[in-house]
This record gives sequence, structure tokens and C-alpha cells, in this order.
Amino acid sequence: MADNKERVSRISRWEWAALAVILLAATFLRLYQLDTLPPGLTHDEAGHGHDAVAIAQGARPIYQTVGYGREPLYDYLAAGLIALGSPTVIALRLVSVMAGLATLLLTFAWVHRAIDGPTALLATALQAASFWSLAVSRQALRSSLLPALFTGALYLFWHAVYAPPHWTWRQRGAVLALFAALLGATLYTYIPARVLWLLFPAFLLYLALYHRPVCRRVAVPALIAICAGLLLSAPMFLFLRAHPGIEQRLAMLDAPLRAFAAGDVSAILERATGYLAAFVLPGWGDDFLAYNLPGRPFLNPVTGGLFVIGLVICLARARHPAYAMALLWFAVAISPSLVTGATASMTRSIAAIPVTFLFPAIAAVTGTRQAASRWGNRVHPIAGGVLAAFVITSGALAVRDYLAWNHLPPTRAAYMHTLTQTAQYLDATPDARTVGLSTALPLAPHDPYVFEARLRRSDLVTRWFDGRSALIVPSTSAAHLVVPALAPLDPYFADLPGLMFRERVSMRPDDLNPFFDVYAWETRATRDALLHRAQGTPLEPALPVDLDGILRLRGYDLRPPTVTPGAQIMLVTVWEVIASTRGDSQDPLSAEHDLVFFTHILDPAGNVAGQADRLDAPAWSWQPGDLIAQIHQVTLADVPPGSLEMVIGAYRRADMTRLPARVNGESVGDLIRLPPLDVRAP
Repeated sequence: MADNKERVSRISRWEWAALAVILLAATFLRLYQLDTLPPGLTHDEAGHGHDAVAIAQGARPIYQTVGYGREPLYDYLAAGLIALGSPTVIALRLVSVMAGLATLLLTFAWVHRAIDGPTALLATALQAASFWSLAVSRQALRSSLLPALFTGALYLFWHAVYAPPHWTWRQRGAVLALFAALLGATLYTYIPARVLWLLFPAFLLYLALYHRPVCRRVAVPALIAICAGLLLSAPMFLFLRAHPGIEQRLAMLDAPLRAFAAGDVSAILERATGYLAAFVLPGWGDDFLAYNLPGRPFLNPVTGGLFVIGLVICLARARHPAYAMALLWFAVAISPSLVTGATASMTRSIAAIPVTFLFPAIAAVTGTRQAASRWGNRVHPIAGGVLAAFVITSGALAVRDYLAWNHLPPTRAAYMHTLTQTAQYLDATPDARTVGLSTALPLAPHDPYVFEARLRRSDLVTRWFDGRSALIVPSTSAAHLVVPALAPLDPYFADLPGLMFRERVSMRPDDLNPFFDVYAWETRATRDALLHRAQGTPLEPALPVDLDGILRLRGYDLRPPTVTPGAQIMLVTVWEVIASTRGDSQDPLSAEHDLVFFTHILDPAGNVAGQADRLDAPAWSWQPGDLIAQIHQVTLADVPPGSLEMVIGAYRRADMTRLPARVNGESVGDLIRLPPLDVRAP
């Protein structure tokens, strides 16, 4: 075909039947055990769940600011399903499933419209049977929405450019308006969309070079539609401009570009080479375990070989608009990963999924036709059977690899399987009303969001801390305590009275976090013992000292009280919560609005000779009357013997401002002075 000639081909009955089989098989593979495969939630997925629930409850963000920042469209779609009664995790994954199936359908539609039916069917089937498409269609991530929206926009753009001859400008304009809406929607979906839109002006430039009559006919309305689509994203970008610094993920990805701007091209060349190898070479694929079997290439060996041949065919046919569009699509879609490399490329180059599987389809169909021209039409049924068997085999291997990936201990750890089991355990334990949860990542948006998304009951009150260095003793007289293998209680806390072992809940013995222990907790006994230990040397001014009406220092425990230069000390500070901090920000689970305890050891000149700033019991889970114990391990600098000043206090993580200290309502500064630390010669 020398030109597209505004071709519109009807879809035959056998093509409809074959497409239905492909979509039914794809639907089954994407819905099968959707709640348990993957085996839990990653922190990014849980963040989507938290934000979707907030939207269902009335929030209307233009941009999600919690965590590293992200576009909100995926969360709005999930919120719609949640509002209809779907559990959070199912709602999230259903959005991805529907997006994945829509991508398949739209891939077929565009390829059928632009090239032909057999190529469309094979490209759709190869995509449906691939590990890449299967994995992203089951991930609860906003990136899964991008291929569907972008492929839909591409189809509408193509349909407007190559509209049927009898169409009026009003009909063409209506299609371009829909194109603009989908283009704008992509920008509310995922960061790579900020370069994907360049495909459309690039294609218009191609038309200006090689197909000028078509370009003259459509360039102006198409450019207007592109600009309209970009303008739809203006509210979000104006918000980002007014709030610099909240888009942290973009800043995390631009290091190679900064190096390139400084004249160092080696970083980008290395990443680009490694990423391109990830398509076909075993061991070079995406090594980010949350998305892929580490090193598994995008394509199996046969599909990879056909992919390369298909690329060559498209280059040879580049004067034909459809093949030129495929090449431009692929180049623009992979450009983010050319900069950042193979790691996490399954998501960053996700818009390339449809066109990636178009290339091997072009190669296979072209080869079949060449064989038929030589040996006759009897080749077609034989080739069809071979290709169908190949697609089925590829799908079986992809499913095998996907299941193997799900069962890897590191995958189960990345998807917080133990925390998921904890939520299920507590759902089935009605006598647990107040629960302390030790975890390695108590700061939101991490483990608490995973637990929140998985928990079904609404009457559970939780306290979150990392028991290896902190403890919250609830103000209630009784509670439960859950301690996983990876976050055991520090010995300082483990031997406190009041903890009565109840049971150990085990997962798989090869899990990285293979069990959690459950305790019945008489909190008053623990509280009394903790306060007794914290009766250090009396302070001046005398206790209690409160911090901004939020906390009251109840005592401290210094071990050892006398040290030598370079030694390590352990300071345990014990605080009582006066008031909750939940009203301090729009999102009380935001780590940026949490507090941090500081412990500074100062030499006679006021220089810091030792420091430990941390809070491993995040303030958003505090309730008035709770007791907070924080362990500070401080390594002392090599200082001369003598007395060193010790000061403690707290500051807000967001702006580093310290909480004012008060005694009997009167300000005494922004820190609390402990008795001097005695340093002796070794």
C-alpha cells in the first residue's frame, strides 16, 4: 500500500470471532485470583488505595501530593468503583484490568484501520499473551491506564486524519474533540505522557515531508486539537507551578539529563544501551522485582527475533503512514526509559506495549504472505495454525513465569504479604479493638496504607511504631500487640511486664518476613514499668515539661551514664501525649507533616559531638494519654574528657521548626536540657 488512501476496512465475522476468543482468554488471565495475585500490595499501590478512598469520601485533588506525588485520574476511577461498593483492592485492580483489556481492543482497532486484519489480530494476541501486558494489567498502578488512553487518542487522531471521504468537517471535528479529551486525560495519568503527545506533531511533520495533500487538509484542525488537549492539563500544571518541590518522583529521574546538560553523555548512553537490550536479551530485562522476574526480557526469543525483523520492515516501508506512525510511536514511548535505563522500564515505557507487539506481528504476517506468493494459498491455514500454537505457547510460558514471580519470597515481601495476612487475622479477631503494630516502615505512606487498604473492619484503633527502636503504649487498659519477624521488639521493650504471648501466625518458612507474633497486652503494667525505668536524674526546671501542648516529657533513661570518647550511648526518652496531631495537615498520614525527636550532645563550644534525630512511632497514630518511648543510639565523637551538654526536643519534619518547650505554661525555649553527660578518659 503506497498510501493510506483513507482506507476503511470492514471487520469480517471470523475476525470478530477471533478477537472475541482473544479478549475472553485475556479477561480470564487478568481476573483469575485477582485478590491474591500479586500476593498483597506495594506501597505505591496502597497509596492509590488511600487516595481513592479519600476521593470517594469527598476529596477532589488536582494532583496527589502524598508520597512522591502523582497524577490523580487513576484514583478517581478507582474511587468510582469504591463508591459502588467494591473493596479497595479489587477496585484498584479492576481499573487496571479494564485498562489492559481496553488497550487490547484499541490496539486491534488501530492496526486493523491502519494496516490490516490479520496483523491486527496477531498483534493483539501477542500482546494479550505477554508477561508484560499480563503483569501491568494486574498491578494497581496509575501507569496501567496510560496505554489505553494513549492508544485511544492515537486511534481517534488517525480516524480524523484519514476520515472516510463522505465525512463532513463537523464529523471530523467531533472526532478531534474526543482525541483532545483523551490526550488531556493522559497528562492526568502518568509522567511519560508529558513526552508522548509529541508523537502527533511529529506525525504531522512527517506528513508535511512525504504526504503534503493530507497534511494541508488536516494540519490546522489537528494542531488545534493537540493544543486543546494540552490546555486541558493546565490546571494541574498551574498547581505544580504554585507548589514547587511536591513532584519528587520527577526530580528522582532527571539525574542523567543533568549530567547530559553538563556534557557527560556516558550515563544516558549506558542506560539507553541496557534498556534496548532489555527487549530481547535474557538477563538484561527490568530488574525491579516489584514488576518483573529480574532480568526477564520483554520478549521471548522467537517474539524478539520477529520484533527485530518487524522493525526492519517498518523502516523499509517508512513512506507508508501506518509504518511511519508505528516507528514514531515506539521512539516516543521508549524515550523515558532511554534516559533512565532498564530498571522500572516496564512502567516507564508502558505506552510502548501495543506497538512493541505490532512489530513481530508485521514480521509474521509479511513472512506468511511471501510464503503464500511462492507456494500458494495452502500456506495460510498452516501458518495460521502455527501462529495460533505459538501464541498459546507464549501465553502458557508467560503465565508460568508470572506465577513463579508471584511465589518468590522477595516478591511476597515487596507486596507486603505478611502485613496483608495481619489485616486478615485482625478482621477475624473481633476481641482485638486497640492494636499496637510493630513494623519496619511505620511512617505513611508505607505500611499503614497497605494495612488500611486490606483491612475490612472499621472499628479497629491502631498504633504504629518500629519496635526495634520505639514503642507506643496505648492509653486504654488493654490492647493487642502484633510483632512481625522483621520488626521484633528491642530487648529494652521485650522484657517489660504486661505482654502475654497469644500465638504465632506463620506464613511460608522461606518468606523474608515469615511470621508475626500476637500478644495480649495489659498496658497499665507496661506503662508503670516504663515510667519506673525512666526515672533519671531530676531536671532543672523540674518535670513535667511539655512541647507545644502536644507532648509532656515523663522521664528518660541514659545507658551508660558515664562514657569514654567515641563510645555509643543509648538514651530512652518517655513522653505522654497531651493532644493528637491529626489536625495538623489535610492528610494526617502524611510523613511530611509528622514530628521528629532530636537528641544532641554538645561540646563546651556548642558544637554537636553526637546526634540522633528520629521518631519511629509516627505522631499521626498517637492518642491523648498514650505513652511514647523512643530509643536514641548516639555515637559520641572523639572529644576530650569532661562534661557535655545533652539537649532533647522535637521538630516538624516539613519545615524543621522546633516545638516550643513550656513549664507551667511559661516558655523555656525550644529544647529540654538533660543533666550533663560525663565523659572520662579511656
